[in-house]
Amino acid sequence: MPRKKSISDEAILERALPLMAAAGPAGFTLADVARDVGVSPATLLQRFGDKQTLVARAFAHDNVRFTAWVAGLPDGVGSEVVIGIYTDATRLFGDNPSLADHLLWLREDIRDPAMNRLARERFALFRDAIVRRLPPLPIPAERAAALLDAQHHGALVQWAMDPQGSLADHVRQSLTDWFRLAGA
Repeated sequence: MPRKKSISDEAILERALPLMAAAGPAGFTLADVARDVGVSPATLLQRFGDKQTLVARAFAHDNVRFTAWVAGLPDGVGSEVVIGIYTDATRLFGDNPSLADHLLWLREDIRDPAMNRLARERFALFRDAIVRRLPPLPIPAERAAALLDAQHHGALVQWAMDPQGSLADHVRQSLTDWFRLAGA
């Protein structure tokens, strides 16, 4: 008879994700995760097979949390609603994020097919939420949402290079200026 699990796979994934996110793709080992979670490396191998599978499962688990977050976004239409959503999304990085580590994960999102699929699911879900809340603009809403994503990501990089003030305030100001330029 198999032994009863002392910690669920979901709990392992929830506890492992912050460590993985902070360390970057190459900055942690299964032994690091096992120590942080409180299980043996053999347990991680038994449950997840290898490091890449653990990473993919952790980010897939996080997509479930992200889906619930998106479902709870405020209703309404307008630039302030959209800017508020991007500002709140930025706060998911934390108060003092190491965006360099997040950029390393972006590299994985681009190169690894499983991670790419998860990232595209996350981006599509978020972009759909933005499209539904955009005010009337002189270009199609889908295109405006894509440009807002580019502005948001650019603001993240700008702040990472010269972190003055809070990241959320920097994003809010950048998107406010974008809407001013768009005439909304």
